[in-house]
Amino acid sequence: MTGIPQKECSKIFCARVKEEIFHSITHHNQIWQPDPYDVENIHQESRDCFARLLNRISNAEQTDSGRIMLLLGDSGAGKTHLMRAFRNQTHEKGLGYFAYMQMTSSVSNYASYVLHYTIDSLDKPYCAISGNMTGLVHLSNALIERRQVVSQNDIDQLRNGDLSRDELNDLIHKIADDILNKQGERFRSVDLDLIRALLYLQHDEPATHARIRKYLRCENMSEYDCKLLGNITPRIQEDDPDRLLQALAQLMRAINTGAFVICLDQLEDIYPAEDAGIKFRRAMEKITKLAEIPNVLVVVACLDDIYSLLKSTLPETQKDRIEKDPDPIILRVKRSEAEIRKLIGIRLQDLYDSQGVDSNLDDSIFPFGGEIPASQVGKSTRQILDWCRQQREQSILTGVLPPHPDQDPGSGPVPVPVPVPVPVPVPVPVPSFDQSWNDYLVGSHPVPESENEMLQLLGRMLGHCATEFGHSLECNIVQREDFLDLDIRNTAENPVIASTIGLCQKSSRGGTLAKQIDKLQTMAGKRTAIAIRSVEFPDNPKSKIALQLGEFIANGGKKVLVSDADWRTMVAMQSFREQHAQQPHFTRWLQDKRPLHSLPSFQKILDLTDISPSPDGSGSQGDPIDIDKDPDPSRLKIGVIQGYQSSPYEVDISQFARHAAFLGGSGSGKTTLALNIIEQLLLQGIPAILLDRKGDLCSYAKDEAWRTPALDPARTQMCKTLRDKIEVIVYTPGSIEGQGRPLNIPIVPKGLENLSSGECEQLANHAAFSLGRIMGYKDQGLDKTRIVILGKAISILSQLNKGHTLTINNLLDFIDKDDPLLLNAIGKLDPKLSKKLVQDLQTLALGHKNLFSQSGELLNTENLFDRSSDKTRLTIISTNNLGSNDNILFWVSQLLLDIGRFAAKSPSEKLQGVILFDEADLYLPAQSKPATKEPLENLLRRARSAGIGLMLATQSPGDLDYRCRDQISTWFIGRIKEKTALDKLKPMLSEAKTDVSSKLAGQTTGEFYAIHNGEVSNIKADRSLVQAEQVPAHEILKLAGKKKENPISSFIHNIFATL
Repeated sequence: MTGIPQKECSKIFCARVKEEIFHSITHHNQIWQPDPYDVENIHQESRDCFARLLNRISNAEQTDSGRIMLLLGDSGAGKTHLMRAFRNQTHEKGLGYFAYMQMTSSVSNYASYVLHYTIDSLDKPYCAISGNMTGLVHLSNALIERRQVVSQNDIDQLRNGDLSRDELNDLIHKIADDILNKQGERFRSVDLDLIRALLYLQHDEPATHARIRKYLRCENMSEYDCKLLGNITPRIQEDDPDRLLQALAQLMRAINTGAFVICLDQLEDIYPAEDAGIKFRRAMEKITKLAEIPNVLVVVACLDDIYSLLKSTLPETQKDRIEKDPDPIILRVKRSEAEIRKLIGIRLQDLYDSQGVDSNLDDSIFPFGGEIPASQVGKSTRQILDWCRQQREQSILTGVLPPHPDQDPGSGPVPVPVPVPVPVPVPVPVPSFDQSWNDYLVGSHPVPESENEMLQLLGRMLGHCATEFGHSLECNIVQREDFLDLDIRNTAENPVIASTIGLCQKSSRGGTLAKQIDKLQTMAGKRTAIAIRSVEFPDNPKSKIALQLGEFIANGGKKVLVSDADWRTMVAMQSFREQHAQQPHFTRWLQDKRPLHSLPSFQKILDLTDISPSPDGSGSQGDPIDIDKDPDPSRLKIGVIQGYQSSPYEVDISQFARHAAFLGGSGSGKTTLALNIIEQLLLQGIPAILLDRKGDLCSYAKDEAWRTPALDPARTQMCKTLRDKIEVIVYTPGSIEGQGRPLNIPIVPKGLENLSSGECEQLANHAAFSLGRIMGYKDQGLDKTRIVILGKAISILSQLNKGHTLTINNLLDFIDKDDPLLLNAIGKLDPKLSKKLVQDLQTLALGHKNLFSQSGELLNTENLFDRSSDKTRLTIISTNNLGSNDNILFWVSQLLLDIGRFAAKSPSEKLQGVILFDEADLYLPAQSKPATKEPLENLLRRARSAGIGLMLATQSPGDLDYRCRDQISTWFIGRIKEKTALDKLKPMLSEAKTDVSSKLAGQTTGEFYAIHNGEVSNIKADRSLVQAEQVPAHEILKLAGKKKENPISSFIHNIFATL
C-alpha cells in the first residue's frame, strides 16, 4: 500500500465518521440525490439498454412509440440502485424528466397515483449537484426560453415585473399564444392550459406556485384560486389524471424531444394484496397505454419469481408489449473480484478524503487485505457491503483493524483509542409500514396557507425527527416572533445545532425579500441563520438580492428550498403518526426509514452528516467517378453496389445531417471514403472541418497533393474544380507564437449567456468537467464537488461578462475571493475545496500557457465554417502540437462545446457543415470517460437540428462506445477481423435486414457494407480526389503559417514566370 498514510487512514476507519459508507440498501428517498458510490460497470447491460432507449427518444425520426424496460432480479440485485443511476443519467445530461414511484396495493385510480408521484418527482431538484432548481421550473424555463419565440422583454416582465394580477394573467395568455402560434406543427397537440400553468411558475410568488401544483395534481380548486390563475378550469374528472400525464409527455416531447421516464419500482409489493392479479393487470394496462407516446420510457423493476407468478394474468398482446423490444433484463446478483474491489475502494477513498486525507487509493482497499475481494466473489452487493459494515463496526468498537496481509505480524495493530465494547443488539424483524405510508401520501394533504401556520408545522416536524433518530438527539424548538430557534444536542449533552429559522416567502421585487433576510440575520445573532423558502431563491447574478444572499451565506447563513412536495409530506406525517403511533413497532419503522429526515430540505436544515441510517436497512483504389450524366445535386455518388449487375450507390446529402460512422481496420479505406464524401460536399458549397491527429489530412494544404497524375481526365477536371472552389486553412493549436497558426480556446464558448438557462448550464458543466479532467480530477468524491464549483463559477461569470472572453485568471479571482454570487449559487464554500481548486487552476495556467494563450485567433465555429467569401472553407485542425492525449482531449472538448454553442443558436433544416473526427475512439471510448465524451454524445443528439453532420472514423472499432448508435443514421463498415470489435458490432448488425457479421473479415480495401435504416448495401467505394499521406510536423507548421495569396500578386508573378 505504497504512498497511503496508514496511520491517518487507520484512525479514520476506526472513528465514528461517515458510518453510512457501507450502507447496503438504496431507499426510495435517495433516488433524487447524486450517488457518490456508483460503479458504472456493474449491470452494464442494463445501463447500455437504458442509454440506448434514451438516445432513441431524442432521435425523433426513429421513434414510433415509447418503450417498456423490464428489470428482473432477486432481492439485493440492485434494482433500486439502478433506478437512481438512471435518474442521475437522465437529468445530469439534460435528456428529459424522470418520475419514480413504488408499486401500491390499494389505490383504484392508477393514473392518479402515477400523476401524484410524477409531480412529486418533478418537484425535486432537477439536478442536485447543480442547484435547487426543481424539475417543474426546469420544464417551465425550457418552455419560455425557446429561441425567437418569446421576446426577452416579455420574459423579463414575467420574471421581474411589478405586475397586477390582471396584467400577469394577460401577459401569460399572450406568451402562451406566442408559443403555440410560432411553433407550428411541433406544438399542435400540446395542451394550452398546461402551457399557461407552467408559465405561472416563472413569476416569483409562492402562493401562485402552490395553486399551480394543486392544478397539476388534478385536485379541486376554489373559484378564487381559479380566478387568480386566469380562470383556469380545474381538472377534477376521473380521467383527468390520465389526460394530464399524456399532456406532460407531449409537452416534454415538443421541447427538445425530451424523454419522459416513468420508473415503477418494487412491483412485487402488489403480490400479497387481495386480488393481486386484477390490480397488477390494471397497473400494466395503464403503463402500456402511457408507453404508446413516443417519448415515454417506462422502467419496471420486480423480483423475478413474483413477476413469473403475476404475468400469467396478462393478455398475450400486453405481455409482448412489456417483454419485447427490449427483452427483459435479468440482473446478475453475483459480483466479480474487480467489481468488489471497486465497490469497497470507492467508499474508502470517500471516507479518507472527507477527513482531509489524500489517500490516492487506486487499487488498494486499505485496511482490508488484498485477498478480500477474491474471498467475497459470488456474493451480492448487499452481502458484501454488509460484511464490510460489520468489519468496520467491529474496528470502531475495538480499535483493531481488520487483518491485513501486508501488516508485519510483530508490529501489532496501529494504535488507536479503544472505546469500551458495547454489545450490538440482534435486529428483530418488524412489520413494515412502507406500503401504508406510500398509499397515504397519495391522498390530499393541503398545505397551510399562512406563514405562521407553515412555521409551526415545520417546528413540529423538526421535533418529530428526534423520534426518527431514536432520541439519540435532544431537540428543543422555540418560536420567537416569526422565527424558530432550533437547538439540538447529542446524548453527551454537546451542542450539535444552534440555529434560527425564518420563512422568507416575500417577492424579490421591491426589496421585501431583502428585508426578510436582514431581519433573519438580526434575530439569529451568533446562531446559524437558515432562510426557508417554498420557491427557488433568486439567482440572477445581476440582481442585488443575489449578491445579498451570497453575503448571507458568506456570513454563515444557509438557504433551504422546501418544495411543495416536502410540505405535503409534513402534513401527511402529522396525521399518519396519529393513526399509527400506538401500533407496535411503528417507532422502529420511523427510526429505520426516517421518512422526514430523508427529505432533501430536512437534510439541509439539520445537516447531521455523521448520523447515518440504520444499518438494516489510407487511400483505396475504387472505380472512376462517372460524370457523363448530369448528377442530381441533392445526391452524392460515393461508389458502386457490387453484385451481378453493379449500379451506382448514391446517398442523399440530407442524410449526413444525421451523422455517419466509418469503421474498418488499418488499410480498409475508411478515411478515403470519408474524404470522398467530404470532397463532394465541398463541391456543393458545404464547408467542412477535419480534425487531424496523424498529419495525413493536412495533405489538402500541399500543392503537390493536387498535382497527382490521374488516368481519368474526368477526375483531373473534377480535382481542378474542387481546388478552385475551396479555401484550405490549417490550424496548429498548441504551437508557440510565431510558428504555424495557433487556434486558442476560451474556458467556455463566447456567447454562452445568449443560450437558454438549460443549455448554458449544460455547456458550463461540460467546460468544468474538461478543466477537471486536465487537472487530474476524478468524477467522484471531493473532486466532483470541485468540478461542480467550477461549473457554477463559469456559468455566473458568463452571465456577468457578456461579450467578453472568460479566462483562467477570471476564474481564479472569482473562486479565490469567495465571491458572494458564487456562494449564493452553491451554498457554503469549504476552504479546503476552494484552496486546492485555486492552486490547481494556478498550476494549470502556468504549465499549459500555450493552451490558454490569448494571442492569435480565438476558436469560433462561425469562423471555421466561414461563409463570408465566395470560396467554401475546408478547415484542418492539426492536434500534433498539443502534446499529450490529455491536452488533446481537453482542447477537443472545448471545440465540441463551441460547436454545441453554434448549433444551439443556428438551427437549420439543411446541412450547413460537416466535421470529421478521425480516430474517434479517443474521443468516444467504450471503457472510460474523457473530457470529450459527454460533449460529443450531446452534440450527436443536438447537431441534427442545426444541420451539422458529424463523421466518426476509427480503425479500432472495438474501442468505440456504441451506446449512441441510434444517433448515427449511416454506417460504413469495412474490413474488421478482431473478435472484440465484431462482438461489439453484433447488436447493431442484428438490427439490419441482412446479417453481414460473418463477411466483414473478408473484405478488401475500399469494400464496405453501407447500413442505413436497416437496409444493407455491399459497395465498392470511389477513392478520394486527394490522397491523404503523412505530412511531417515541421511542414504542417509551414503550411499553416502560409499567408493567404493575393490574387493580383499571383497574376503578376505568373506573367513574369513565363517571360
